[in-house]
Amino acid sequence: MDEEYLALLERAYKLVAPKAQRRAEIPKIEVQNMPRKTIIPNFGQIAKRLNRDVYFMAKFFQKELAVPGTIEGDVFTLHGEKSPKVVEAVYERFIRYYVVCPVCNSIDTELKREGRIYVMKCLACGASTPVRPL
Repeated sequence: MDEEYLALLERAYKLVAPKAQRRAEIPKIEVQNMPRKTIIPNFGQIAKRLNRDVYFMAKFFQKELAVPGTIEGDVFTLHGEKSPKVVEAVYERFIRYYVVCPVCNSIDTELKREGRIYVMKCLACGASTPVRPL
């Protein structure tokens, strides 16, 4: 019985370990300044990679930077000139609040709305954490 158990345990570990060891990289944000505009050309790609809704991310950026914005395809345009460092700081704040699991620090999470509360569920460790409202 011990040999069967160890064989099953070894098999299960081989299936689970590669997923747990896989640490995905956080995509880099590109910021372009135009006169009276700030453009983020890879915004849609970032949202897909982080498994977040583009409009949810855009709403966060608009509230944090206090400027209106529009989404056209993968491009997010902020109608106000903002420094790339400021936009990157807001992006890092978004990742800290709405992407990274506080239990295992994985970015493999999904955001779901349960009633009036947003809950971040980690796909790596299974933890569910309520996040602050937007």
